[in-house]
Amino acid sequence: MKKKAILIVLFSILISANIFSQHPESEYKKYFDENREIFISYGFEIFLRLTFKDDNTFSIDGFDYHFCDGTYSFSNNTIKINYPFNYIDKGNVKSLKDFGLNGDKASEIIIDLDKSDIFCKGAYISGDKVFWSDKPSEPYKEYIFEGIKCIKYPIRIRIKENLKMRKTPSLKGELVHLDYYNKEKEAYISDRTVVFKNEEYKVLAKTLTEETIDGITAPWYLILVEGAPQPPDDPLCEYAWIFGGYSKILE
Repeated sequence: MKKKAILIVLFSILISANIFSQHPESEYKKYFDENREIFISYGFEIFLRLTFKDDNTFSIDGFDYHFCDGTYSFSNNTIKINYPFNYIDKGNVKSLKDFGLNGDKASEIIIDLDKSDIFCKGAYISGDKVFWSDKPSEPYKEYIFEGIKCIKYPIRIRIKENLKMRKTPSLKGELVHLDYYNKEKEAYISDRTVVFKNEEYKVLAKTLTEETIDGITAPWYLILVEGAPQPPDDPLCEYAWIFGGYSKILE
């Protein structure tokens, strides 16, 4: 029992020291050099920016103000944000939580090169926050999107018939509701719940299994549907699942 207890303690120490990092330190350094800024957006605008500078200092800034700076160290796959800070606007201390950082002690940001979803591969892990890289994840592999297992499937399709948009890949799935602007007719359509015949979409993912509906067997496709423009002219978009049996794969 003593030997087992010692092994458990040693294993815990190794994990906390990041001994089990699976990549050479040079790969983590490359990732860090290519991702020296972390952005937080609310709505359509960047609200906060954390910047790691070459002189081992960092700065956190808002759109038109500066509220925190200090020093950091980088080792293997870990960025340590040192405490106390050189400066912090006490009125904005709570904003540190948006970055997963502590306001009263040192913090650590872990680089996870293997973390993936259907969009990206590689991320900063800071507390309970995940900040993804811009590197696309590998296609045709299994991922989880909002709790649903699926395969990243980068194809383009044309819709053969008007199809219901659903939040889950099932006929029982809740409908997606989206206001829509028809550019050709220059008209708004309120509370759109379908994709229209002859529209073309880029597929993000497909379900692991196929379903037979109206005698047609096909997977469900995950797409991004653009809605009516919102201030400041960016469209409101929604992810939606559609049955693939009424679509044509384009070359």
